[in-house]
Amino acid sequence: MKNIILILFLILSIFSCSGKKEVNENEITVVFHSLPTMKGGEMEGTGLEWDFMQKIVAERMPGTTLKLAPIQAPAGEYYTKVALALKNENIYDIVLQDSFMLQSDVAAGLLAPLDVENWEDWQEFYEGGKEASIINGKVYTIPFNTANVGIWYNKELIEAIGIDPENWQPKNWAEILDVARKIKALGNHNGKEIIPFSANLSRAMGEATTMHTFLMLLYGTDDKLFENDKWIVESQGILDSLNFIKTLREEDLVVPNDILLTAGFMGYTEPYIRDGAVGLSMTGTWVVGSYMSMGLENWKDVYEYTGMPTMEGDADRPIVTLQGGWGLSMPASSQKKEKALEVLKILTSHDSIMEVCEITGFLATRKDVGKTEQHRKLGVNAKSIELLPYGFYRPGTEEYPSVSIEIFDMVDSVVSGTDPEKAMKLFAKNVEAVVGSDSIIKKPYI
Repeated sequence: MKNIILILFLILSIFSCSGKKEVNENEITVVFHSLPTMKGGEMEGTGLEWDFMQKIVAERMPGTTLKLAPIQAPAGEYYTKVALALKNENIYDIVLQDSFMLQSDVAAGLLAPLDVENWEDWQEFYEGGKEASIINGKVYTIPFNTANVGIWYNKELIEAIGIDPENWQPKNWAEILDVARKIKALGNHNGKEIIPFSANLSRAMGEATTMHTFLMLLYGTDDKLFENDKWIVESQGILDSLNFIKTLREEDLVVPNDILLTAGFMGYTEPYIRDGAVGLSMTGTWVVGSYMSMGLENWKDVYEYTGMPTMEGDADRPIVTLQGGWGLSMPASSQKKEKALEVLKILTSHDSIMEVCEITGFLATRKDVGKTEQHRKLGVNAKSIELLPYGFYRPGTEEYPSVSIEIFDMVDSVVSGTDPEKAMKLFAKNVEAVVGSDSIIKKPYI
């Protein structure tokens, strides 16, 4: 009998200890996307801006700790991993949210609405960012940063092929390819074989491939991805964009496929960037943060930023740039919503946005930061602001993330050797399966 009682006691003890862990009210956990970077020969997982954000929370809310939970993964994998985490766990209180995922994550019930009605600072955010944060009349994210995409070029390599290194603005795609070819012909720089052109061109790089590469090309043609509430799945613009990508691969203007098509692409190219062995790079203003984290303090002496030209460089539309950004949201599963909201407000305060922009090179989401002379002088903000009138945004629909998957798969297949027209046909078939035949448009092409 004593043995039975002892066993029952042990069972009850196990069950009493297996309940939910005690919630630490003074610890707010933020989950965010982090690409590993090189520093001192070792891989690091977080950017310098997160160190600052931990510091400002500790200063503004004594006793409260901002716990960092970086997800190190290619962009495409991050969205999947964070969605699964928010569905199955209740350990996160703040999530760094890419703007294009907001619609689908709200529809899936992963995010909680934010009460900012009586928060005076809310009036300081740009209207475009505020509008994108509202779904069904409720605010689901606070705009944290924004940026645009263009061409970074190596000033020394550009000058070596006879171009003014301070004021280069390519006129069309043909000039971009011509410059890349001439840079390739230079051979080596600082002991490394030059990478003539760098861009995200694989499914491993996920949304970065869609946003920073394919859409930048497509919107430089006469076609778009989405119009009249329908997806354009076949067009001359899609074919022209894929053929540009095909040329980059066939002429070896980009790194070999065993690197280009993997998640190791970013880590591979960092030493080349640091040593000035990258000619052109199609990416955004935020790479200033990467330059700083990899120890390239004199990046302004090495690289300059300019606009990506449209395909033909039309006089009325010479440049194309994609606007995007990230916001800070609150998981619906958070058990500390009241305190998490207070931390959110600190992280998006005037002082925080100003400092984070200085560290990363992002454009401010707040008017009171953006209008300062200090902000205009940060990174390449003066140039970025010049490009804003030519900006466009990704389709803000619930289906976009699924369509984007088909886009970066299509790009990946072309880089891997698939004929562009064949890749486009498969893309059309796959998107139709996702959105339905009534929601697609097939335009004629040559």
